[in-house]
Amino acid sequence: MASELEKLNKSLRRRRIKRVLRFVFVCLVIAVTISVLTRIFLRVDTVLVENSSRYDSAQLLRACDDLRGEPILQFDRHRESERIETGLPYIKDIIFTVKFPDNLHITAIPAVPAYSVCIGETYVCLDADYKVLEESVTPFQGVLKVDGLVFESYEIGKNVDLSENIEASVLDDLISVLNEYGLDKRLTKIDFSKKYNLTFVLNDIIQVEFGTSEDFEKKAEMLVEILKRNPSDKRAVINVRKSDEGRYRALD
Repeated sequence: MASELEKLNKSLRRRRIKRVLRFVFVCLVIAVTISVLTRIFLRVDTVLVENSSRYDSAQLLRACDDLRGEPILQFDRHRESERIETGLPYIKDIIFTVKFPDNLHITAIPAVPAYSVCIGETYVCLDADYKVLEESVTPFQGVLKVDGLVFESYEIGKNVDLSENIEASVLDDLISVLNEYGLDKRLTKIDFSKKYNLTFVLNDIIQVEFGTSEDFEKKAEMLVEILKRNPSDKRAVINVRKSDEGRYRALD
């Protein structure tokens, strides 16, 4: 009796396994069929643009010409967005939205200039993520000025590699610390010219000597305390090169 029950259970298990395998096989066939059909019939025919960048929509559409004819669900979005963002540096991000059956909607998010970096005789405009937007022989206006910064390498349309550009990573650390203490909005200039005495200017009126890249947190704390005790509307120099010996010197 036990032997017959075991045979029956084995038979039922085999049937269940066959049903599962049959179901999986059917699903795979359907998935492959759908994939083939979408690649054949669902292709990008019309590109629609929502654009708030500095580029005109016609220029953006020309950059998207390669997308026409691509499978609307299966093209490489990362590759295409990177290509467009590199070719048109003042675009921070590209968002793709499918409008069936054959329309592709593209939203262009603009890159916002943040820094005018003087490198030798060249000025480089960067956004807040250190993407290189443009080069010029004159300073960029309306953004934070950074003098004396040295880049080992950079490429227009791509982010500066902070791991390869040490001074750029120091700039990033400085901005992060000053942001933490609510001072980043007051920055008007940063100077890396003296390698052992990083300096910056607050509100075009107070020069801060920050020294080396060590103890940024402690130096920022000392700076905040000095600013609390002294006027912020008069020309002055604040020295926090030693985080425990901050000094304020009025210039007027």
